[in-house]
Amino acid sequence: MVNKLEDKWVSFTDSDNFRKLAGRKSLSRIFNSGLYKTANFYRRYAVSYYKSKRFSNLFNEVDVFCLFVGQTKSGCSMVGGLLDAHPNIIISDELHVLQYVDKGFNQEQLFHLILHASHREQMKGRVTARRLSPYSFLVPDQWQGSYTTLKVIGDSTAGKSTQKLAENPNLISHLRDTMDGKQTRFIQVIRNPFDPMTVMMIRGKRSFENALSHYFEDCDTLMQIRLKLNSADLFSVRYEDFVNSPAAHLIDLCSFLGTEANEEYLDSCTRIIKHTPERSRDLVEWKTEWIERVEEKIDQYDFLAGYNFRN
Repeated sequence: MVNKLEDKWVSFTDSDNFRKLAGRKSLSRIFNSGLYKTANFYRRYAVSYYKSKRFSNLFNEVDVFCLFVGQTKSGCSMVGGLLDAHPNIIISDELHVLQYVDKGFNQEQLFHLILHASHREQMKGRVTARRLSPYSFLVPDQWQGSYTTLKVIGDSTAGKSTQKLAENPNLISHLRDTMDGKQTRFIQVIRNPFDPMTVMMIRGKRSFENALSHYFEDCDTLMQIRLKLNSADLFSVRYEDFVNSPAAHLIDLCSFLGTEANEEYLDSCTRIIKHTPERSRDLVEWKTEWIERVEEKIDQYDFLAGYNFRN
């Protein structure tokens, strides 16, 4: 009965009618108000705490917690969605798990939030509705939102995680303490800077100056994050390389997380990927001055080496 009600609620909140309703100024103010967010936070705390007591042995076989870092619109939802299709992995999208770590949620509460969020994403079809062109990362006949034996659990909210770590650099240590007994691994998906900056300007209605500042402030934070991590705990992959050979990179990613990728899983994931990298930058007329300023900035970050406007 509970699952049926949840299915109906997810279908309703994912509908165009609900989005139109939520977009009205009066309701939008409610959903964005501090009171609503606080109430929602306490609701999640209570529900996850209850589940942690009611289902206390659910995560006994989890070995690895995985967190994505990086910039928004760099391919993290895609990679996270494909990992979520693995029978031993659960990856939520846009949960922003670090906000709950910061507020003192315990390990099992976090895992219940992630599992619930992954299940809801599967029910919605793993559609990235906030893309310029909505696209589904649903992998047919695989395990998104569910699992056989759960070994790896995590969240692919990269942009907000990076910004949260900029506000509180000690959160990495806090996260590791919270994940006591589990390995903590980090994944960074890197994309040509011109593409996520373009999306900031179009979807976020930012000026070039604002997008430039916002993007490279995150790069500064990522440099600090990378310095704090052992090389064995960080997996960096370029979006462009991933879409060109997703199977090879999924094999490496699964190995990094302590699992194996079978042929059926790899074939299913590969079939849904567009093997030509999207060039969002072509949607904006880039001034020569803008291009030069971005390319000068690129040279300051080793993980962006080789990127330019043309490639």
